Amino acid sequence: MTPLNQTGQQLVQGLMHANNADDADRQAVSRATKVNVVGAGGALTAAYEQLRNAAENTEEHLLLQNAIRRFYKQLFIARDESLVRTSGNELAVELTFAGYVANDSLTKEQVDAISRLASAHYDAYESLLGRRAPGLDKSLDWILDTLSVAVEASINSHRRESAFIDVAYRYYETLIPASEIATDDAQKEEYGAALFAGIHKALLKSNTAVIRASLLARYSADVSNLDAYIALNKHIDELLKLPFTDKLYHVVDRQGAPLRVIRHMLESRDDMTELLPKRESFLEAFEQQVNKEYMAIGQRINRAIVRSVVFLIITKFLIGIAVEVPYDLWAHGEIVWQPLLINLAFPPLYMIALRLTHTLPGYANTTALVDRVDSMLYGERTMLVRKQLNGRRYGPVFSVIYALLSVIVFAGVMALLLMLGFSLVHIAIFFVFISAASFLGFRLSRLIRELEIVRSSSNGLTFVRDIVYLPFVLVGQWMSDKYSQVNVVTIVLDMLIELPLKTVLRLIRQWGSFIDDRKDRIV
Repeated sequence: MTPLNQTGQQLVQGLMHANNADDADRQAVSRATKVNVVGAGGALTAAYEQLRNAAENTEEHLLLQNAIRRFYKQLFIARDESLVRTSGNELAVELTFAGYVANDSLTKEQVDAISRLASAHYDAYESLLGRRAPGLDKSLDWILDTLSVAVEASINSHRRESAFIDVAYRYYETLIPASEIATDDAQKEEYGAALFAGIHKALLKSNTAVIRASLLARYSADVSNLDAYIALNKHIDELLKLPFTDKLYHVVDRQGAPLRVIRHMLESRDDMTELLPKRESFLEAFEQQVNKEYMAIGQRINRAIVRSVVFLIITKFLIGIAVEVPYDLWAHGEIVWQPLLINLAFPPLYMIALRLTHTLPGYANTTALVDRVDSMLYGERTMLVRKQLNGRRYGPVFSVIYALLSVIVFAGVMALLLMLGFSLVHIAIFFVFISAASFLGFRLSRLIRELEIVRSSSNGLTFVRDIVYLPFVLVGQWMSDKYSQVNVVTIVLDMLIELPLKTVLRLIRQWGSFIDDRKDRIV
């Protein structure tokens, strides 16, 4: 029987430590006093969260963290110190009503710990404002990043995930050492943190908040030492913008398929510590997991299509009310229905059509994945495909042809829209939404590529699809970067719906508590 190599042994040891700690936590929780949530607003809160999540279009595993961040952002902006000090109770109510946590699952100790975390971060926020050094927006972003991640971690354990990250880091450190990928001393100095950030982003789909909090924890910096907190946060901001960090991310991403399957096995199986030392049994289970991943990807893509279509419809509806209808009434004296309806219906239908062109990996890819994980956990050494480290280089002719094809595509679409009676405003809106749909569709195709080692060959349909939609993908990516910084739809939802809705519901719950107290006093 082939034994585990050092990487495999590290994974087993990390999982055993995580399992023991999680078991101890579960025993403590089973004996602790639970928080039971009652009151008005559960249905309304849950419905709003569904709408808000569709508008934000973020990764599913980040939804809880984002909800926590929104909750504390409102409290910190309002400077409601008294509520911050006891915010664990109110947060437990909102998360339970929104469906993020089950009722009676949080303990009194967890709620109190959340309140202490909030108080410590609020004090640090006040100190940052007094210093005026990072600026108001930067201070709030740093504080909300670390607070939301810390609170989410107090609700959900991430110890097995941490063990996985440590193993992935060791694997990539061997696979792509700094001496081979770093070109100067500055890159060698940033290599460790940049690789860690790339692993988080590529394999765990972590956002900036998670990467920031994880790096701070890795270097033992928190809000209790404000000078170190400020210095390291500034360094992290610079690190995440470096081209070298992006380069490492892409290498990790292209080499990440077997590790992604392992991670999903860690999430779905409790017997990994017993299974890993048995090479044949593990490889058989790994192959079964790969086939499950193919099925899960198809289901995830279908769910993501639905969410993306809802996102497009909501955004387009708001844009139509705010821009298209007023423009038509001003320019034409009436609503021009054809461009309005095409702009509303075509992007979602176009996205659904893109889904039909995506095919799942085949048996050759499964075999390659099994061979790769066998080498990773049981082999004597691993090998990186050199073209994936350095990337392919193409001559300028390809770039010129690609640019010309992009111009032809844009010009052809514009000419067609003019024939349909579109004005320049209608055309601009069409391009915005078709670019958004193309980028969302491209992101869905990335779900398939994340499990590919053997890339599927193109056929006539995918060749035409890529020529037509890749120019729009690039525009959509640029828009997404700008949109993520200033998401108008979520701002409108937060200010016009969430803030008044949750304020009213909070007052209703407080009134209900007051009435109950008065009833108890009646003899």
